[in-house]
Amino acid sequence: MRGKKTSAISAIALTVLLAGCGAPSATTSTPSASPASPAATGSTSASTAAPAAKKVTITAQGFKPDQKEKNDQLDQRIARFKAKNPNVEFKKDDWQYNPLEIGIKMASNSAPTEYTTYATEGKVLVDKKWVADISDSMNAWEHAKDMNDLLSKPFVVNGKTYGVPIDGYVMTITLNKKLFKEKGVELPPMDWTWDDLLAAARKINDPAKGIAGFIPMGKGPEAGWNWTNFLYAAGGDVQKLDGGKVVGIFNSDAGLKALEFYKKLKDENLIPQNWALGYGDALSAFSQGRGAMVMCGSGNAADAAINEGGISKEDMVVYPMPALTKGGKHTGVLGGNYRVINPKSDKDQQAVAFKWITDEYFTDDFLNSTKKEIEDRKTKNRVYIPQPINYWKDSSDFGKKYTDLLAKYDNVFKYDPQLLSLWDGKPEAQYEAQKYYTEMANVIQKVFTTKELDLKKALADASNKVQSEVFDKVKVE
Repeated sequence: MRGKKTSAISAIALTVLLAGCGAPSATTSTPSASPASPAATGSTSASTAAPAAKKVTITAQGFKPDQKEKNDQLDQRIARFKAKNPNVEFKKDDWQYNPLEIGIKMASNSAPTEYTTYATEGKVLVDKKWVADISDSMNAWEHAKDMNDLLSKPFVVNGKTYGVPIDGYVMTITLNKKLFKEKGVELPPMDWTWDDLLAAARKINDPAKGIAGFIPMGKGPEAGWNWTNFLYAAGGDVQKLDGGKVVGIFNSDAGLKALEFYKKLKDENLIPQNWALGYGDALSAFSQGRGAMVMCGSGNAADAAINEGGISKEDMVVYPMPALTKGGKHTGVLGGNYRVINPKSDKDQQAVAFKWITDEYFTDDFLNSTKKEIEDRKTKNRVYIPQPINYWKDSSDFGKKYTDLLAKYDNVFKYDPQLLSLWDGKPEAQYEAQKYYTEMANVIQKVFTTKELDLKKALADASNKVQSEVFDKVKVE
């Protein structure tokens, strides 16, 4: 579900930083130029030395020809970089990362010097030696200590750094405080559990008025995406690599607990009568006050409720995913985009690539664009919903500047500080996640429609089907 979590801040990041070169997607590859200079073999660590004065050429990841605006922005950024680094020349490659193509790109030595990938890919890319170890460059960078640890986590393997985060999200649950007040119900603790969620849903639930205690997404791949958060919170996972094969592991005790939780929601009538809601449907129902709680990435549910539903920003609060039991982790699906460096490029190219990737991080341009976005929204009587997680630490100097900027305006939504101290993120499944989500959506629909459903059998059948029809066909190069 990588395409669902866009926000105003992500749009600004694209315009100002162009750090991500757009959200990566599994597109058909286009033949690309070979690296600009003879390749060095192995997983070479990116150099910490300043790029040599000699001419260095790197291949930057670009966009398809029909994406004119993005290509124009990239050209402008290249021009700014070259003005400061006249010894650097650029080639562009419009190939977009695909986990089924990266092995071929590396084997043919045709991957760009730097490319954008997603949170799911960290460990596999490292294990395959398809990304450079940038630990030395990162540690020597003046802003290394300012990077967000949680967002950086997918590309920190065995204490070494292999990628630079661009943006990201962790799944959360947004609550409508107004409905709690109207029922005279106290909000659950932020450090909540599955039982706390159920207890709150029971107290707020009012089918006669069309108000559901909890709104899960019930159709399309987003239904499986939602459910996977409970799989993760119960300690489960979707898949693993075993001898070069993708093996499903969601048919587990954790998977069964997650299905049993969904069955309780339905058996107690705590979900909407029309539960077959997709992503937009669920957010729309929540923004119309037809549910007390909804699951979504970052602040998107609050954005819809406040700016589309007209609900006061003071009546919205964002919680982490509930822990299975008290003291457990509040684990939600983590997604995001990351910049990585081709390990087959030489040391000079790697040094330049790291500088290119990070050159416009922590800039006043970003803050100024954020300021403009907030002020533009204010003139339209709309609220600015910042991302709760960014590539920087809130405690960094830049983070403080950003926080101070937001504090100047009364049309900015604020998150409870406990959220960031409690939540934990686990990346989406790497291989064929959408097909897995779709099959689990079918199981969830059975849970919501079949009274005496054998949950163990339903989960086992889904696992066997995904394994034989999807995972077994994945070729890990």
